[in-house]
This record gives sequence, structure tokens and C-alpha cells, in this order.
Amino acid sequence: MNFKLSLILGGILLASLGSFKLYYDKSEAEKEAMATQLQQAMNNQLLLEKSITEQNSQIEAHLKREQENKVRISELTEANNEAQIQVNNLKQKFAKHDLNMLSMAKPGLIERIVNRATSRVGKELEEITDPNQAEAMAKEPQLNEDTKDTNTDSTS
Repeated sequence: MNFKLSLILGGILLASLGSFKLYYDKSEAEKEAMATQLQQAMNNQLLLEKSITEQNSQIEAHLKREQENKVRISELTEANNEAQIQVNNLKQKFAKHDLNMLSMAKPGLIERIVNRATSRVGKELEEITDPNQAEAMAKEPQLNEDTKDTNTDSTS
């Protein structure tokens, strides 16, 4: 009977060792799977952080461009307002003066004014369309700036 009892206890011991080995192998496989998942999660987190950083920099660049656009729009609006004021002033001047009556009363005065303006526009057209304009401007930049100032004064 001792032999049977020893045999039964030995079988139970072998079964316990076998089940422990199965449990241990299963636990190790789960640990490896969890380690793989953890590594993948860490890689995903790094990728996500990089993506967030890139998106934040793109948002900042977009906001900066939007701010620059707002400034430029306000500048253009201001220039448009000034141009509109000038247009209104010119309209008022032309409304005050009846050029038809003036040309009939003083044709020499009007003819002289028109001839001067026509010759000035002709000279400006020649300067603009001159093929040697770039070379002339490179040689005499100071002279060109001075003549531009006098041309703008005479047109005002």
C-alpha cells in the first residue's frame, strides 16, 4: 500500500510540476506580449508627440501669416481710403470748373496745358519703354531718384 500511495503522490507531483510548467510558460508568453504592446505603445506615443509638435508649428506659422495678412489688409484699406479721398477731391475740383466753358473762353490756355501734359506723358513713355533703361539706372541711381522726385512734384 505504501508503494501505491507513493505512486499516486508521485503522479500528483508530476501533474503539479507539469501544470506549473504550463502556467509558467503561459505567464512568460503573456509578459512578452505585454512587453511588445508596451514598446509599440511607446513608439506610438513618440510618433504622436512628433505629429503634435509639427501641427503646433504649422498652426503657429498659419497664425503668423494670418496676422501679416491682417496688417497688409489694413494697410491696403488705408491706402484705398486715401486714394478715395484723392478721387473725391479731384471730382470736386472738376465739378467746380467747367472745362468746356474755359476752353471756349481761353483756348490758348487749355491748349498750352494739354500740350505740356502730352509732352510730359510722351517723355515718361519713352523712359519706361527705353531698352537701355536698366543700364542707365545702374550707372546713375542718384540722378534717377532726383528726376523721379521732380517728376512727381510737377505731376501733383
